[in-house]
Amino acid sequence: MNMRYLLIVVFLIITSVGAVFYFGKKDTNKIINKTAEADTTREYKIIAFGDSLTAGYGVNLNESYPAILEKYLKVINTNIKIINAGVSGETTTGGLDRVDFIISQKPQLVLLGLGANDMLRSINPDVTKTNLEKIIIALKENDIPMVILGMKAQIGNGFAYKKKFDSIYADLSAKYDLPLVPFFLENVILVKDLNINDGIHPNRQGYEKIVKENVLPVLKKVID
Repeated sequence: MNMRYLLIVVFLIITSVGAVFYFGKKDTNKIINKTAEADTTREYKIIAFGDSLTAGYGVNLNESYPAILEKYLKVINTNIKIINAGVSGETTTGGLDRVDFIISQKPQLVLLGLGANDMLRSINPDVTKTNLEKIIIALKENDIPMVILGMKAQIGNGFAYKKKFDSIYADLSAKYDLPLVPFFLENVILVKDLNINDGIHPNRQGYEKIVKENVLPVLKKVID
C-alpha cells in the first residue's frame, strides 16, 4: 500500500466518523428539544376532592373555589387544570369510597377538603380521623402529593367535641408531613356578606377571599 492510498483511506475514515457524529448530534438535539417542548405543554392536573364547599353549593360552577383557584394558578403555570370533584353532603366515609376513582384519574396533586359534614352530623371525630388517614395513605401509596384543607367544629358541638375534631387536620399534617391550610373558612365563616343565604356556604366573594388569603399562600409553596 503506497503512502497516497493510505492517506486517502485515513481521510475517508475521518470524514465518515465526523458525519456520524454531526448528524447523530443533530438527532439528539431534536429529541432534547421535542422533550422540552412536550414538558412545557404537559397538563398539570389538580383534583379538588371534597364536599359542598368544593362543589360550590349555591354559586355558579365558575364561582366555586376550584375555578377561582385555577384562574390564579394559571398565572404561575398555564398548563394547570383543576378538576372539581366536590360532592355536596359527602362525609369522610363517602370520600373513602371514592378515593380509588380519584387515584385512577392520575392527578399531579390532590386538595383534600373533607370533614365538614362529619362535624355537622356530630360523627365521632375518631371515625373522621380514621377515614381521612386511610384516604391519605391510599394517595401516598400511589405517590400522589396532597394538601390538606383543614376544618373546625362549631362550638355547638360542645367543647370536648370541638377540641378533638379541630386537632385532626394538624395531627395528620404533622404525622404524614403534608402541607396544611389550617382552616379553609378562616375569616369567611359567619361573615354575612361573604356567604349565601344559608349562612354556611361561601358566595363568590367568600371563595375569592378563601383562595387568595387561605389557600394560595400554602399552595404556591407546593407548585413553585
